[in-house]
Amino acid sequence: MKLIFALFITFIALSSAHAWSITSQVKVSQSGQFQDSVTLYCRPDEALCKNVCNDANACWKEQDVCFNCLGMANNVLRTVFTELERLYRNTNQVIEVKDIEKVFRKDHVFIAARSIYNFYMDLNKDEVQTLFQSLCPTRSAQPLVVLGKNSNNEPVQIKYIICEGTGQYNQDMYVLEYAPQTEIGNGNLNLNKP
Repeated sequence: MKLIFALFITFIALSSAHAWSITSQVKVSQSGQFQDSVTLYCRPDEALCKNVCNDANACWKEQDVCFNCLGMANNVLRTVFTELERLYRNTNQVIEVKDIEKVFRKDHVFIAARSIYNFYMDLNKDEVQTLFQSLCPTRSAQPLVVLGKNSNNEPVQIKYIICEGTGQYNQDMYVLEYAPQTEIGNGNLNLNKP
């Protein structure tokens, strides 16, 4: 009887895990305009997509473009594409599904390694992809960094990373924490010497 109960609990836990996934796509329209969109896919028994856009399977949205960010002036974007793994760490705290709904709906931008905001690295190199992957606890082919944004669509805070697990609806959103890693060479930190 205990074995049946344990199997039942395991089944319930597994069926509630990894019930969604988010993908990002950047395209150039025929008129030469960038189109950056994200799609939220949900497992049929997950209510997330139904709550977000009244569709049981998927929700699509075009991300608002930050025109003030098209260049190298935004410090948050510079950090994302050049120093993310040095300045941030994954806390392994997973965001609950009810909070993912809020993140997908407003005030956040989803950044893929190949992004219209990457003015810092060659898009054809895997450096940014490797940088993003280093923050995932699992092997993730296409992690997304989630940034908080202000009313002008400017990224103002590095908040989460979306990493893959196993299965079709297999992602989790993890909290990122500012935790700078500094190199001190031979173990002696000399602040007053040139």
